[in-house]
Amino acid sequence: MKLSIVIPTYTLNKDLEELAIRCLISYRNQADEIIVTEDAGLFSPELMKLADTYIYNNTNGGFTKNVNNGWRYSTGDFTAIVNSDTELKSGNLQDLCIPGKVTSPAIVNQYIDLLAGPFFVVPKEIKESRGMLMEEMKTYSSDSEYEQRVKDIFQRVDSVQIYHEQAQTVKAAGVEGGAEQQRDREIYQKLKEEGKAK
Repeated sequence: MKLSIVIPTYTLNKDLEELAIRCLISYRNQADEIIVTEDAGLFSPELMKLADTYIYNNTNGGFTKNVNNGWRYSTGDFTAIVNSDTELKSGNLQDLCIPGKVTSPAIVNQYIDLLAGPFFVVPKEIKESRGMLMEEMKTYSSDSEYEQRVKDIFQRVDSVQIYHEQAQTVKAAGVEGGAEQQRDREIYQKLKEEGKAK
């Protein structure tokens, strides 16, 4: 089973670039393919060298679009969507590759019962039947919507553990708790009212 990892990055500074490099290195030897998608931050020769595919976007499309840009290029039987502020602590990533199931690992410093937005794995056939993230939400809530869309086939896998350096990119971008977050929550609420989200 081929595992692809998509790591969306927004490297506004060298600290975020270093965080993304540590992230990629921690997963490198367990992934068949790593795709890094940079959303108009720093161009990183180091990330380009470590990744199998490095996509640099000149304009900031937002987190959700950046994820989907990489996901479209994924060639794996399974694709992991992995935040650049995470690192593998223990376990075999192949444990997350369960046919017919969307999975997330345990996060050692953050308990999330269902789909963990910082790291989730989707089989190719589920991506084809249920789609990718909804790009109406630029930075927030798209993972919450996706969680509801795949809730019936979700499975948490505790044998794989990651660490999540929470919200580092959104803090650096100055969008945490601000107007962007509120706008995306309002879009999500409207989608729910229209029956387009759960």
